[in-house]
Amino acid sequence: MDGPENSTPSANDEALLARAKSSPGGVAEVYDAYADRLYGFLLKRCGHKETAEDIVSRTFMKFIEAVPKIEWQGVSLGAWLYRTASNALIDHWRSASVRLDIDVDPETWDLPSPSQNTAEAIDLGMEKEKMLTVMKTLSPRDQQVLDLRYFAQLETQEVAKTMEISENHAAVLVYRALGRLRSKYQQSYV
Repeated sequence: MDGPENSTPSANDEALLARAKSSPGGVAEVYDAYADRLYGFLLKRCGHKETAEDIVSRTFMKFIEAVPKIEWQGVSLGAWLYRTASNALIDHWRSASVRLDIDVDPETWDLPSPSQNTAEAIDLGMEKEKMLTVMKTLSPRDQQVLDLRYFAQLETQEVAKTMEISENHAAVLVYRALGRLRSKYQQSYV
């Protein structure tokens, strides 16, 4: 895998899957490549550190159980992992009757901006809070598609695979969700 900063499918993903099938070290490589991103994605969705940690663990347990049966399909392993994590989170919400729009712990979502001065960092922090507030007003599906595309940094093809829809449908959902987000943001803050 090219690492968290580049989640597009590649020959490296195929090789990573092959290593995961052949040795525990390969599974550890998949964990290293995806655990932090999955945790951030889940934390943003549920707002609870322990729940996010638990679902990441469950996701990788399911991966370990399924890895012998997973076949390379030209899409990064992230698509499989995010779909599994999303399904586990849905199961959690169903069993716990937890609402989708729980507040996110602001301590876990610092903007990576070490070179900015204090005033710029404060401005960006306020914009981030505004954006998260507006995102909570979107439908659960809009939140999910935007989370997958921008927080989890999945490509449209991987969003489609994760949500089990066509790539065109995923692109349309992202486009429309961004439009609704932009409109609600402008209504609230511009």
